[in-house]
Amino acid sequence: MKPMLFACCAALLSACAAPSFVGDAAPIAITTETPEHFDLPARFAVARVVYGSTHAAGAEETSLWTDLADRAAEIGSFTPLVTGDSNRRYWSKPNLVENARAQRYDYLIKVQMYPSEGSAEVTLFHTGSAGVMATVQVASPGRGQRGFWGGRIKKPARLERATLKIAKSTIPKVEDMLNGALLRQR
Repeated sequence: MKPMLFACCAALLSACAAPSFVGDAAPIAITTETPEHFDLPARFAVARVVYGSTHAAGAEETSLWTDLADRAAEIGSFTPLVTGDSNRRYWSKPNLVENARAQRYDYLIKVQMYPSEGSAEVTLFHTGSAGVMATVQVASPGRGQRGFWGGRIKKPARLERATLKIAKSTIPKVEDMLNGALLRQR
């Protein structure tokens, strides 16, 4: 009975589509020099940072980022970066780059949003060297938003509205950055 059960399980597993895990990607070699050209298609991680920590995007903003990933499919795959311990308050550049390297992403797109100014700073890192390949600063039309008493926005729905406005201005600039990467590929 047991051999029959194992045979059925093996047949079931072999009929499934081949999974795509992190282990399927090639390891990222650590280098000291940032390359001048992009190796495309590549695996891109996207880290969205608000108030110094990574945050997941709301539904509307996620659909905007998904549309961008679909339009840029010829460049590679785009996935949100999994940062691990969500209780840590601050993530610095090396931690994000190291996380992306450990998850075998070739490049990291860090989108640092500033809701109080209504702006964003986008940085494209090469994970092997932790070097900056491209940057862009974006200001959304209109002004930024502050929370109650002028501090941080703590209400999630209000923060999502503020970051959505920033994302609508940021995504075209990120698309231009990715088009520039196409021009600088090997």
